[in-house]
Amino acid sequence: MKAFLREARRRKVFRMAALYIVAAWAMIQVAGEASEAFGVSAAALRSLWLVLLLCFPLALVFGWYYDITPRGIVRTPPAGPTDDGNLALTRSDYLILAALLAVASMIAYPLVGNFVGSRIEEQVTAGPTESLPHSIAVLPFVNMSADSENEYFCDGISEELLNKLAQLSGLKVAARTSSFHFRGKNAPVQEIAAQLGVTTILEGSVRRIGNKIRVTAQLIDAADGYHLWSANFDRELGDIFVIQDEIAEQVVGSLQVTLLGDDATRLSRHPTDNVEAYNAYLLGRHRIGQRTSASLQEAVTYFDKAVDLDPEFALAYVGLADAYNLLGWWGTLSSEEVVARVEPALERALALDDRSGEAQATLGLLLWRKQDVGAADAAFRRAIALNPSYVDAYERYGQMLRWFGRREEALVLHRKALELDPLSTSLNMTLAEDYHELGRFEEALRQCQRVVEIDPDFPRAYTLMADLYWEVFGDVAAGARWLQKAAELDPGNPNHARWLAMIYLDLGDADTARSWLDIAVAAAPDQAQTRLTQLLYAHYSGGEADVMAAARALLLLVPDNSWGLAVLRDADLDAGRSDLAVRRYQQAYPDLFANSVAGGEGFDYGHAIDASLALIEAGDDHRAQMLLDASLASLETRPRLGYAGFGISDVEVYALRGDKSAALSALREAIDTGWRSFWWMSLKRNRNLASLHNDPTYRGMVRELEAEMIDQRARL
Repeated sequence: MKAFLREARRRKVFRMAALYIVAAWAMIQVAGEASEAFGVSAAALRSLWLVLLLCFPLALVFGWYYDITPRGIVRTPPAGPTDDGNLALTRSDYLILAALLAVASMIAYPLVGNFVGSRIEEQVTAGPTESLPHSIAVLPFVNMSADSENEYFCDGISEELLNKLAQLSGLKVAARTSSFHFRGKNAPVQEIAAQLGVTTILEGSVRRIGNKIRVTAQLIDAADGYHLWSANFDRELGDIFVIQDEIAEQVVGSLQVTLLGDDATRLSRHPTDNVEAYNAYLLGRHRIGQRTSASLQEAVTYFDKAVDLDPEFALAYVGLADAYNLLGWWGTLSSEEVVARVEPALERALALDDRSGEAQATLGLLLWRKQDVGAADAAFRRAIALNPSYVDAYERYGQMLRWFGRREEALVLHRKALELDPLSTSLNMTLAEDYHELGRFEEALRQCQRVVEIDPDFPRAYTLMADLYWEVFGDVAAGARWLQKAAELDPGNPNHARWLAMIYLDLGDADTARSWLDIAVAAAPDQAQTRLTQLLYAHYSGGEADVMAAARALLLLVPDNSWGLAVLRDADLDAGRSDLAVRRYQQAYPDLFANSVAGGEGFDYGHAIDASLALIEAGDDHRAQMLLDASLASLETRPRLGYAGFGISDVEVYALRGDKSAALSALREAIDTGWRSFWWMSLKRNRNLASLHNDPTYRGMVRELEAEMIDQRARL
């Protein structure tokens, strides 16, 4: 072995290895930097890694036989009689070999890691959409009845056909939202197929007169626009399930789809045999699709009716749970109310059918809300395994991962969902939120604009646009305008009224803020976010008694709320009760008072900073500095702006440390980068910055923001 290594040294193989590794490393770095700018895919980057790794042995073989000299490339001469004495391996040679192996491992490791990661990603996100010979979109069947209210029934027939076909292993089916986007648009079949990525289109019509229905269905080849199959069905209303079965079987036969496993059982399975219950269920799903507070309340009523008519109707219980969950996201129900209403409905659904992908996905959502993350993760994975075409499973799973900081994984899941349902407003919206979380704010704004292109009446798009302008781009007036648009589209949503009250306080318009606060109080008087808004308004325009009353009302609902505790802390410090202030934080946040505190992405830096002031006043400088150090370390892992942003928390840390220069510099940076949200509260009512309040530079920045808000308010 030593003889081989000595010969390799003579032939300058070590030098060739070092040169190759340096060059490969440089290429990888350049490719990585360029990938974002030119949109190079991750697969292409992995291919580059693989090529470089495979070429490494070739470079060593080349180095063995050839030398690179000033005269060009020449063949390495055989060893001479005097070479052996100069080729004994020294300690430095072994160190060089070890270094080369280490660097080679560093280059190879990302390739292996990326490959393994990509395999995991494929296992989680792979569905029935890849490499399938057959694909179809089910367009909403046209309502030919005299009563326009029958449209929901036509939609229900289309959706049930879509669900049946989506269960088949050998068929790719475009999701409902994207297919239904083409309702009434008379777009060419080829254009629809291209946008949805399918080769066939199923369309039809329904005429309903009393208890009689006529269903017309036709399967069209998107390549040439010719019919592959068509038929009319004249039946009694009670035969609707038989009609759906026959249409699905004809589609499968026409496309020559091979039924695998229990595909045949899935194809003939009915959610209920009670037509009236089915009718109520369709109305509930129709109302859920409208995504407003009022329509969600109506959905609950219809699902309740469906389960009353058929207590064995599992999907109706899932629909009921989904409606309650959405009412929670919309701010109409508290988290506790959501759990109390979702849990019994979902338990019943799972008791009836625990192999329902829809029920498992809703279970994941419930478990996430209850903070049982491991069980939620398992439920979402099971939902995807049971129904790989169920878009909501990918969307909800990704939202949970994003919530716990796994943002890149969430983006992968949401992009997968968007492949299944490319024209879904909610999915495109979710992708915008992913970009917002990742700090890719311009992409988030473009994604919101994409949502508005698909559906100009989708309120959440305007809400996120408002947040971007308010919290990221520093255009508070534009934020107010987009929020008002969202409130017009969804007037029953108390979140819009609360946020409008807050944004008008930033603009210095207390009267308009008060009017929006009154709307929020009327809609949801006992929700924590309403009471928080009342506290902010009291800070802006009320006296100390009003502030204290609002803080105590908030703490009754959320005993560890940071805004409320800060009010009590300040009152305690004013009264010389610093020890009491410290005890409040010990009770609310015991982890901050453990023997050792380490910062990081999950560290509770906001509460740690507030507790530090109480500790400083109580004379415990050591623990205060420990918390401030941990907070600063945590801020280094976060952006300044956006959902995950820290705002001016670094300014607070520096001020509490007594580093006025660093505090003022950080505040200048925050203002210049667009920080404006809650600026008056943070700068005028924030005791953590008390050491800066009389500084001329600080006061100048406050006046600068005051003048800017006057200008922005004038634009409204």
